[in-house]
Amino acid sequence: MTLRRSGILACGACGVWGAFGAALLAGCSLLVHFDDAQRDAGSDATGVPEAAADTGMETGSGDDGGPPGACAAQADGTYCGYAGGCQCQYCSAGACSQTKPCPQGFNWEAGVDEARCCSGLPILTNTNANCGVCGAECATAGVTGVQTCALLAGHYQCVDCAANNECWTGCCAIDTTPYHCSESNCATGACVAGLCPAPSTCVEGSGTPNYCSYD
Repeated sequence: MTLRRSGILACGACGVWGAFGAALLAGCSLLVHFDDAQRDAGSDATGVPEAAADTGMETGSGDDGGPPGACAAQADGTYCGYAGGCQCQYCSAGACSQTKPCPQGFNWEAGVDEARCCSGLPILTNTNANCGVCGAECATAGVTGVQTCALLAGHYQCVDCAANNECWTGCCAIDTTPYHCSESNCATGACVAGLCPAPSTCVEGSGTPNYCSYD
């Protein structure tokens, strides 16, 4: 992976002046970007199942509550359908008959990436309480800059931050307009393993900001 630039400007760490001076003094960081998109170490696909349309299954079409034959030769516990309300169906003794809460981050509406199950509830991850992924919270009180969940380079991020310590990520990046809370190591610009709320993982943008994802 090739760094476009190898340096980082961080407030309080160097006497940098110029266009970014005011923001740096406010506690923000200028991050570099990586040319190749890559997940953080150990961040393989999360394995979070998606709703029926994404798996080719139609919920409720069989006598057992799931698609006919969905559990033939499938191990117990295999996902077999979506029952609605963030309740998922799983194979049990050859039938799609076991229902329990869907896993965190389950995509409950195919084709709508923001439609996720968070703590057992069907929500959209485009709010200050769940920005981009479940549990990524934008600071709206007790901060210098009130943050808002907004699209940034195609992904929802907490924007308008004013200082590193006011971001849930611990890094307020000023390499974008508006500034945003970056899922990055402020010293390197790389993803921080374990920073994104599980089971999401960090993806390094290709010339764009890093972001948390369930994919």
